Amino acid sequence: MAIKVRRVKRVFGFEEEKTEKYLIIPDRATVVSFEHLCDQIADTVGLHRGVVRAAIYGLVSSMKTFIRQGHAVRIDGFGTFIPTISAKSSAIEEEADVDSIRKVSLRFTPCMELKELLKGIEFEFDVTDSTNDTKEAEEGGSESDDEETGIPNP
Repeated sequence: MAIKVRRVKRVFGFEEEKTEKYLIIPDRATVVSFEHLCDQIADTVGLHRGVVRAAIYGLVSSMKTFIRQGHAVRIDGFGTFIPTISAKSSAIEEEADVDSIRKVSLRFTPCMELKELLKGIEFEFDVTDSTNDTKEAEEGGSESDDEETGIPNP
């Protein structure tokens, strides 16, 4: 199954000269709800949905504990969650302290299996949901197939 993408026009440049350019962006599917995810996992592994929910809540709780301690958390078959910081640099040693931290983030690095999955994703250009100038040019064509996305509605 292919991921639908569309063409948009964006303005680039922060100076007086602004440049309009086209780029391809994904047509985002719906977000899969936690409940739907639990149902899918329960069906896949043959466990009761309540057991799956409890296991996921336990996983998240344990991850929070380790991340608060500064540890990265690796989940086999999924990836690694790494706590990171962004801090202001300084030429003066004493100014480089905890007060210089601007942002704390959580970086996710997918496992090799997911990286390989991403490399093999196919894309389908959705001409019916692209920029207006493209729509006008394509109105005479018959490229308006509306395929099922395969993503269940939550």
